[in-house]
Amino acid sequence: MIQNRDVISISISDEEELILASDCSGGIGSKEGDAVIVDPETVGYYCFRVAVMECLSVGATLKAVQILNFTSNSAWESYYCGVKKGLSELNKEDIPITGSSESNIVLHQSALGVTCIGTRIKERPFTSCHNLAHALIGTPLVGNEVITNGASVAPLSLFMDCVLHSSIIDILPVGSKGVFHELSLLLGNPLRREDVTSGQDLDKSSGPSTSFLISYKKEDEHDVRKLTGRHFHSLHLSC
Repeated sequence: MIQNRDVISISISDEEELILASDCSGGIGSKEGDAVIVDPETVGYYCFRVAVMECLSVGATLKAVQILNFTSNSAWESYYCGVKKGLSELNKEDIPITGSSESNIVLHQSALGVTCIGTRIKERPFTSCHNLAHALIGTPLVGNEVITNGASVAPLSLFMDCVLHSSIIDILPVGSKGVFHELSLLLGNPLRREDVTSGQDLDKSSGPSTSFLISYKKEDEHDVRKLTGRHFHSLHLSC
């Protein structure tokens, strides 16, 4: 596993490595026993979103997507469409999709797993820059909030724009452990609560990575704010 990231790297040549990133969803869907009721296409989209953001955030190029559907045979097409929607937002419609469905046992709740497979050059280019600032892009949301406050979710296309932006040095999706935890991983140093000031809840789950962190060159903040618009939330560090 790459240090501080939720991916696995496997050497495939002297120059390249395979990158695997996964996410899962349980009890979220359209079955009577589900805790959050939402259409399976949306579940497929957000499950893919988490995995692909983790994959792309370490500099990998996406090569394939795997869907593991435990809900029902009939749910496959909706999950597939959700993944295709995410790929479309990334302008990667030609990425192959494979997977399997549980057809022997009927579960009372929906369950899904998505794995994104990519490759990257082992020695990832990194621009050394000490004069960095940090921001949260999007709003931490979880459960039904993701559906009712969809306008506050950082778009997947915006994440891709940030990955490619020359002023953004590093990027990390925020998951269930919240902004403060992920910021400590991004910086590679343990933080104290009083070190960080933000208008956002730093401990709240960001569910299916509805927000992400960026480190960027301070002198280019105007360009970064212009790129991210209303999704930009400053993070002030005193350490």
